[in-house]
Amino acid sequence: MTRYRCIKSSVDLHLLDRVRNHDKVYHLAVFERDDGNYDVLYRYGRRGTTMRLGILKGGECLRDYRSASNLMTRKEAEQVNGDGYQYADGITPDVWKDLLPTSFGPEEKAEELQPPEQPEPTAPAPEIGGDGPKTWFW
Repeated sequence: MTRYRCIKSSVDLHLLDRVRNHDKVYHLAVFERDDGNYDVLYRYGRRGTTMRLGILKGGECLRDYRSASNLMTRKEAEQVNGDGYQYADGITPDVWKDLLPTSFGPEEKAEELQPPEQPEPTAPAPEIGGDGPKTWFW
């Protein structure tokens, strides 16, 4: 699978139609690949369920950001004008999280160099001498 560096631009859309019982989300994003090219990806589905992932037709391995952005804008206009989707920024948090790298390297090494956590020292329970509570108060 292609590795992605970062998201260059994205848009979140939402379709809520109570008559037809629709509660759908549609996400578009332009990703920069490790080789410097761009992909236009989409995710869609009912809100709260597992979303389907795909690459737009003609949106794979594009050489420049402008053509990738234009393709994303055309698909966005098709969804908004044709199907009635509304803009809804942040409706599905971390929708692209699984495609992005979690760490770039130095952070991982820093975590490995940390010493292991030591267990908390235990203190012995205090002992009270005498015949018990009677000797404490008398």
